[in-house]
Amino acid sequence: MVSHKSLDTVLMFLAFAVVMLVVASATQLIFGGDILLTFSSMTIKIISAIHALTVLLIIIVLVFENSSPVHTLAWIMVLIFLPVAGFILYLFFGRNWRKIKLFTQKELFDNEALDNIYQHFPEASEALLESGLERKLYRLLKKNSKAILSIHNDIEIISDTNMAFDAILDGIRSAQKHIHLVFFSVAADSTGDRLKDLLIEKAKAGVEVRFIYDDVACWKLPRSFKKALTDAGVAFVPFMPVWIPFLNSRMNYRNHRKFVIVDSKVAYLGGLNIGDKYLGKDPYFGYWRDSLAIFRGENIFSLQAIFLEDWYFVSKENLLTKEHMDKYLAPVLNHKVSNISPVQMIASGPDTNHANILQLYFSAIASAKYSIRINTPYLILNESLLMALKTAAISGVKVQIIVPHNADHFVVFWGSRSYFQELLEVGVEIFEYTRGFMHAKILIVDDEVLGLGTANMDLRSFNHNFELTSLIYEDSLIDKASDAFSEDLAYSRRIDLYEFSRRSIVERSKESICRLLSPLL
Repeated sequence: MVSHKSLDTVLMFLAFAVVMLVVASATQLIFGGDILLTFSSMTIKIISAIHALTVLLIIIVLVFENSSPVHTLAWIMVLIFLPVAGFILYLFFGRNWRKIKLFTQKELFDNEALDNIYQHFPEASEALLESGLERKLYRLLKKNSKAILSIHNDIEIISDTNMAFDAILDGIRSAQKHIHLVFFSVAADSTGDRLKDLLIEKAKAGVEVRFIYDDVACWKLPRSFKKALTDAGVAFVPFMPVWIPFLNSRMNYRNHRKFVIVDSKVAYLGGLNIGDKYLGKDPYFGYWRDSLAIFRGENIFSLQAIFLEDWYFVSKENLLTKEHMDKYLAPVLNHKVSNISPVQMIASGPDTNHANILQLYFSAIASAKYSIRINTPYLILNESLLMALKTAAISGVKVQIIVPHNADHFVVFWGSRSYFQELLEVGVEIFEYTRGFMHAKILIVDDEVLGLGTANMDLRSFNHNFELTSLIYEDSLIDKASDAFSEDLAYSRRIDLYEFSRRSIVERSKESICRLLSPLL
């Protein structure tokens, strides 16, 4: 078996071989027969042999990784039939980063930090959970992601993005000590400027402001925007920066989390990014449907711990010492909330041994008895999730899924549609949201559990991105989320199986091609 450390060397030789082959071919094209003066036929044969050998070694690594057969075979076909382009694609998207040293170190650090942090948290007993489904999911999340159960929480759910953004700004205005932010995408438009100006104001007033943004998603963010924040004292730090765009495999592993913590007293979590289009100002998308959960109480302990771990990863500033824990975590427990609202916070990413949120979705769907309701902008499924949804529907569980009517990403939009017919054929109800763009990430099962966070129902969110989802067990909040789902249905068009089955060959072709690409996403 070839180790990943050895693979780095292999990839270096393969990169050299690819470059030399391209140079040789280009020179031959330009100078014709004179190429033999520089590159003899024997030299080119040696380079070709190195290239073939390294491709073979990569295939061996793929086989021994014991990934899904579909994923493995897809990459083998790419490497065989597109040897040069296939290598580049594999370098960016194919390597199993769960086993790479960078993420292994992060996982070890995070686990040790969580063990130290959570020993100070008075975790509630699972006996407080009412149903078998709740207790089953609690035990799963406790084991796969160390997700503690917090009970004393006051939670509000907002389903309108303008109200959600205003609530976040109001919370930031109230800050006295610190503001911690994580956002995937930030735009330098009127919405981004509102947040920037407020953060600058708070930083100049002496409030500590730490902001993690995703480097790839914010490539278009101008230097002047970043400089204005940093000059004012805001610690504005990118997540896994990619210095050479499109030539670095880091670009495939992004921080898709979106949350804000103010003074350890209030926190905001949802799918909302920062930009005009997320507030419905883009003519193409129109109204932007998203959800935001506002937390007060013990659950902020988990959110703060996750932020402090991510902050160390991006900045190497350790805020997990005893002094800093007293500063950022102790206030959570000192700020008492009497309301009872059980919740767990689940972090997932390539730095974990398990696909934590994927396991949550699979277990919840497979355990459903009556109903499954899902909001998601994308629907790219692996075999286990597809089978779970189909089995639930065949078993008489009412399965309803709301997806966007308009595309924002070509491949995932058409790849999502490739799953529609086989789901419709077993009774799954699929709706296209026509009021605007559906961006909410919601899972409601049997009116007993509510999942709300940043993870889309696709393989990228489950396997590649750093994501965050809250699992809420309070009936009144689940009822509110169900009411919002019913309202979404009123603005949606149900896809008819007969009508969908008559779609054109062009649409079928786009679906099939994009679905073929989905194992590589």
